[in-house]
Amino acid sequence: MRSREEWLASLPRIYAAAGCLLRDESGRILIVKAGYREHWQFPGGTIDLGEGPVECAVRELEEETGIVKEAGDLLAISWTHASAELDHPAQHFMFDFGTVPDGTPVTVPAGELDTHRWASTQEAMELLGPARSARLRAALEAAVDGRVRIVTTHVSGF
Repeated sequence: MRSREEWLASLPRIYAAAGCLLRDESGRILIVKAGYREHWQFPGGTIDLGEGPVECAVRELEEETGIVKEAGDLLAISWTHASAELDHPAQHFMFDFGTVPDGTPVTVPAGELDTHRWASTQEAMELLGPARSARLRAALEAAVDGRVRIVTTHVSGF
């Protein structure tokens, strides 16, 4: 029988992140673009040590857009299996941040993000790439019926 420490060391580790679904009054979705990634992404990022998913999402929204807003309901959880691209599984929490008025100013941090866009659902689906578009689809469904969705994939959006 293994010791507790050996057993804990044998368990898989995960990468954990949180993201924000924020829409404007016209129903467009806020997405951001980092120059070091092929696809667009949601405001959000990795969960810091000692931080929970909600705290992370709120912090990242402010850091990446300048928008200060409370997180709403958890909409979706995405689980990405380990792959050649990602050596550990990844878990991503998607929270509903409601709506803001059309024309709400967005300030992206220089050096971290290149730009932002308020995109229609169809445009966001195309720009987000396969992993994040699946997450968006699940989040939008959950926003309608209030049932959290779980998305499992082998395609990394991390």
